[in-house]
Amino acid sequence: MIILASDTSTSSGSVALRDQEGKVLRENLDSARPHSETLLPAVERILGRAGLVRKDVQAIAVGTGPGAFTGLRVGLATFKAWAAASGLPLIPVVSMDAVAWPYLKDGTPTVVLADARKGEVYAAYYPSLEEGTLPRMQGEVMLVPHESVLTWVSTLNDPDARLIGTGLPLLAEKGLLGDLEDLGDDSGAPDAVWILDLAEILFSIGRTVDPSDLVPCYVRPPDAKKASPGTIVIGISDTGDRTGS
Repeated sequence: MIILASDTSTSSGSVALRDQEGKVLRENLDSARPHSETLLPAVERILGRAGLVRKDVQAIAVGTGPGAFTGLRVGLATFKAWAAASGLPLIPVVSMDAVAWPYLKDGTPTVVLADARKGEVYAAYYPSLEEGTLPRMQGEVMLVPHESVLTWVSTLNDPDARLIGTGLPLLAEKGLLGDLEDLGDDSGAPDAVWILDLAEILFSIGRTVDPSDLVPCYVRPPDAKKASPGTIVIGISDTGDRTGS
């Protein structure tokens, strides 16, 4: 089963797949350039490395956020167009679930704090895996001001929880992490490999959606301006042609 997975919810996006021999391949997106310029070339590179073409892909998994509005729109629009043109199943994966996944697999309860800009973080608490498979979020994704993060974490009553996420460096820079300054080497950005791991489980239990039902997890409404006339949203067709609207 060839599932192409991606996450574009942060500047450090990525794509991944498991090739026909079971080896996981991964490609980074160039964080210095817009995802609209780098996503499709990364898809072509990883397919080439795997000796595959687009028609070999059997399902598409995409990180749905929360995260950067523009990046999410690029990723979702691209793969919705591909799935609609080819009839491929789509597997939505909450990007914060993917961040928590590698820690939960090791039995570590996890708090994900993702940069939400405007002096806030997206915050989610994962005490464990659900029935040993998928991340179990307690409650919902919260939007928490930087100054209130430690207070919110204390309400969880879980001193063993590992804090991870793109919001941590911002909190550390402001001196708002108290004794929790050890960030480790992990940036906390969602990784397409983790999206792929979860997508394989979700696909096995039938958790797919039609392209029209794929929506981003924004948490708060986007404040982006409406696209001006002539703005092109890049998509992808089953034949590899770029499409615009």
